[in-house]
Formats: sequence, C-alpha cells, structure tokens
Amino acid sequence: MPVRVRLDANKIAALRRNSRQVLRKLDAPIHAAMRQTLDFSSFLVPRSPPWERAMAEEAARDAGEQLPPPLADSGFVSGPEYNLGRPLSTSWTAGYEHPEAGPIHEGFHWGAQVVNPPPHFLKKAFRRSRSVARKGVAQTLAAYLKQHFSR
Repeated sequence: MPVRVRLDANKIAALRRNSRQVLRKLDAPIHAAMRQTLDFSSFLVPRSPPWERAMAEEAARDAGEQLPPPLADSGFVSGPEYNLGRPLSTSWTAGYEHPEAGPIHEGFHWGAQVVNPPPHFLKKAFRRSRSVARKGVAQTLAAYLKQHFSR
C-alpha cells in the first residue's frame, strides 16, 4: 500500500532504528482497514439460495462427503505478521477460508511488494477501504514521529 508522507531523511532513519515500535503502532489502522474490507466484501460475496445449499448437503451426505461451509460464512481477519528482517513489514490478512476464494493481505512494507490478485469481490471491497488505510498509516507515522522525535 503506497503512502506518501513528507519526512526528512534523518526521521526516516530514526523510524528504521525503532522499527519494532513503529510496526506495532501501525497495527491499529491496518487492522481497521482489513476489518472494513471484510465488511464491504460481505455484501459482494456470491450467495446461493438456501434450497440449493440444502440439496447440495443432502447429495454430499448420500455420497459420504462433507461440503465446505458457505462462502459468506467463512470470513476471517488474522494478524499481525511481522517481518523484522529485510524488508521491514507488518501485515494483516482478511478473506474467506473457502476453495472458491482466498485471503487478501494489507500491510506496511519498507521494500518491494508482492502482488497476488484476489477474487473480484475482495478486490472491489479492498479498493473502497484502501484510502482509509492510507490515511490511518500516514496519521500514525506522523504522530509517532511527533511524539518521539520532536525538536
């Protein structure tokens, strides 16, 4: 998630020296963005009528198989995951534990990013919450710098 924040090089170096505290501070806005992404996507998830699910469960029971839970009921948010090596990063994951979908990651990374396209309903919801995440990260970084490095 690219964020433009105007800072001088000395403050960026100070952020890198205190990377653990900075990454922990960034958890709140990134978690809020992922929660909002999952909330938005829940309205866009394809749903089958209840009678189709009942018929599919009956057929699976007759065949001795077990159906995965409905896509809309398998949503999750997990994290944070820290990478304190190179590149420094913190990330959260939201998505659906279902064969037809998957997770989407959001985080703050110092370094190259990896792109893996998510399902369309997560992608659409993610676009809506990305600006919230950018603003939250920018505000958190500015507040951290002001608190710890004010002169």
